[in-house]
Order: sequence, then structure tokens, then C-alpha cells
Amino acid sequence: MTKKNKLYLLLALILLSIYLIVPTFVKSGLPSWWTAKPMRLGLDLKGGSYLVLGVKTNEAVKSQLTTVAGAIKSELKKERVGLIKSKLVPGNSIEVTLLGEKGLDRVRSYMKKEYPNFSEKGVETKGTKSVIKFGTTEKRLQEIEQNAVVQAIETIRNRVDQYGVSEPLIQRAGKKRIMVQLPDVTNLDTVKKTIGSVAKLEFRAVTTNEGGIRVKNREGIPIFLEEDVLMSGDAIEKALVEIDPQTNETQVTLKFNPIGRKTFARITTDYNGKQLAIVLDGVVQSNPVIREPILGGTAQISGGFTKEEAHRLAVVLRSGALPAPLTFEEERTVGASLGADSIRKGITAMVYGALAVMAFMLVYYKKSGVIAVTSLLLNMLFLLAFLSLFGATLTLPGLAGLALTIGMAVDANIIIFDRIREEMENGMTGIAAIKAGYDKAHITILDSNITTLLT
Repeated sequence: MTKKNKLYLLLALILLSIYLIVPTFVKSGLPSWWTAKPMRLGLDLKGGSYLVLGVKTNEAVKSQLTTVAGAIKSELKKERVGLIKSKLVPGNSIEVTLLGEKGLDRVRSYMKKEYPNFSEKGVETKGTKSVIKFGTTEKRLQEIEQNAVVQAIETIRNRVDQYGVSEPLIQRAGKKRIMVQLPDVTNLDTVKKTIGSVAKLEFRAVTTNEGGIRVKNREGIPIFLEEDVLMSGDAIEKALVEIDPQTNETQVTLKFNPIGRKTFARITTDYNGKQLAIVLDGVVQSNPVIREPILGGTAQISGGFTKEEAHRLAVVLRSGALPAPLTFEEERTVGASLGADSIRKGITAMVYGALAVMAFMLVYYKKSGVIAVTSLLLNMLFLLAFLSLFGATLTLPGLAGLALTIGMAVDANIIIFDRIREEMENGMTGIAAIKAGYDKAHITILDSNITTLLT
């Protein structure tokens, strides 16, 4: 490459770098064609909330196996197998109780076809009843746990996005932990309620039989519900906050997807004249009487919500249920004023340090110092542009890293210039001394940079 082409390339890189870093320093007034994005700031500089969440993966296993047990009961009853009950028992096993031994082979063939990951663990006869037990593999249990963490991350991300938080950082932190950073958000109570709600929604029929499931409503009054879940939150397509025109109460309106509409129409037809309970996270939110079949695919949850509560409920329902409950293992907030103070002090320290280094280079090395200082400025320009281009997040340690970069770059210049000076004192001419200085300093510079990288 010719010197002229090298100069053009350098100018192009300088212009591109300026284009990339200007939005970081100029917040408004840029033309519409200036599409470069500003560099993101970490929580320690911008302020916000920091959470570390633990995922109760054992609850995800329990929930999924309970669902399987319910599906087994439902399907085998359709095939008219004399099945009494199907339930999850300790040891992550599913126990199927039959009336007699006639249906055992049909249960075995059904399990082999529909749930090949399950294997028979034994059969026990209790009077006129036969109890057959099935268990799954350890590998499958681990898959459920891992999938629960991945699904939890996606659900949390959906909730945070719908809540309007800009530039959140949500990522895995270990096998069963999730780290969440929310810039500019300091109301931890609201964040925890939005993120931490499992949002497991179920539609169950109310029964007068006290042998059913006992669940409390929002006022703490116990209500008995049928065991079978008629419909779950998977059927929801939209959840909207609306005002009831008759009572003027805030309510959450649910709109179902095509499958949900058909299912809800069938439920409201079959249970016409009876109460249908809407259960969220084990609490009955409302239990209205079905007056007529509802074919439009909508339902309402009401109960004296404030607008904030209704909005939060709509957010968690739209984003879907968490596969398992979360625990808040670590939480803290960083005030925006502390972040601004950190930025000011960090930049001040970096600028003063850089100016002191540049002054030394100019005084001690004169013309060579001018070259070194120019290279140092270009180094910082290109580095900031590189960080902006790839969407890096600048933190307080990042500012320290920039200061270290200045120091390491100057260190290399000093090694080279002093080596050139030594060669010239030994009688070498200018060009030969420069070449020897760069060649002989190369290994030392490489060694120091590798050491810094490893550190």
C-alpha cells in the first residue's frame, strides 16, 4: 500500500470514528441521517437496579410432572380405562391407581407411546386396586431444570420490555441464577412484583363438594374448586387494562387465541349456570356465574384493582407464566447522582492523567513526543469508536481500563524511543536507529502486553 493510500485510509478511519462517537457526547440536535447510537453506560455510571434471581428448578420439575399426571388421567379416562387417580409422588414419580388389573397393559402401552422418557418402576396390589408407578430419567429431569432457567430469562425479558425499561441487561449467572440490570429504575418494589410474579393462570370450576381443592380468594375466604384445570394461561393472546362502564372499576380484559376461544366457548357452554373461578398464582381472583355461553373469546378479571396493580397484572399475563418461582438472592440500587459523580471523577482522572503523560512526552522526547501524542489521541478515538460500534457498555472499571490503555501505549513509546536513542548514541544513523529501535523493542512490548492481558 502506498503512503497516499495509507493516508486516505487513516482519514477514513478518523471520520468514521468521529461519526460513531459524536452521539455519545451530543445528546440532541443531530440530523436524522446520523443513525449511530450513543455508548451505553453501566449501572455504576447511570444508576438503576441490580438483581440476582434464583430459579426454583425443583418446582419446575414438580409442575411439569404434575401436568403429565393430569394428562394421563384425562386421556386414559377417554379410553375408558378403570382409572381412579394419577398423581405425582415423592421421588419425581407418577403413580397411577386402577380399579383392578385389567387396564395395566393399556396403561403401559399408552405410556410407552406418549411418554417414552418414562419407565415402569413397579406394580403394587392394594385390595381391589392396582398401583403402577412410572419414573423418568435423571437426564430428562436435568433438561427440565435447564429449560426452566432459559424460559425464565425469556419471560423476564418480555416483562421488562413491556414495562418500558430501556437497555436492560438480563443474562444467566450460574446454573440456576439470573442477573438483571435495569438502568434508570430505582423502584425495587415495583420491579420485584413485576418480575417475580409466577403468573400461573388457571380456569377451574367451583364445586360445593368439600373434597375438591381448597383455594382462598383475594379476601382470604376459602373456595372449593374441581381438581381438573379447564384452561390455562397459554390460551391468552392479549391482556388489556380497561374501565368497566357499569361499575367504573378497573379490570383486566383477557382476549384468547383461536384455540383458547374454542376452549372457552366449550367451557362456558358445559358449565352454563355454574361458577367459573379464575385462579392466578393459587389465589382466586374472581369466580363469576356463567349466565350464557361466551363465544367472543374474552374474559374479565376484576376485584378492586388500582390502575398500577391492573397494569402490572396485564404485563405479567401478556408475557406468560414463569416456569418456576424465583427467589431474590441479591438486590441493590445505584442512584443516578452517584453515577454522575462517578462519571465526572473518572473522566477528570483520565483527562488529567492523559494530559500529564502527554506533557512529559512532549518535553522529554520533543518531535518524537509529538508523534507519540498524536498516536495516543488516535488510539483513544479508535477505541471509543470500536466500543460504540459493537454496543459495549461502559462501566467504572471500563474507565479505569481506558486509563490503563493510555499508560500501556505510552509505555511502548518510551521503550522504542529510548532504544532508538541508545542506537544513535552507539553511532547508528537516523533511519537505521529507528528500524533497530522498533525491531529490538518488539519482544519487550509483546511481553508486557501479554502479561497485562493475562492479568
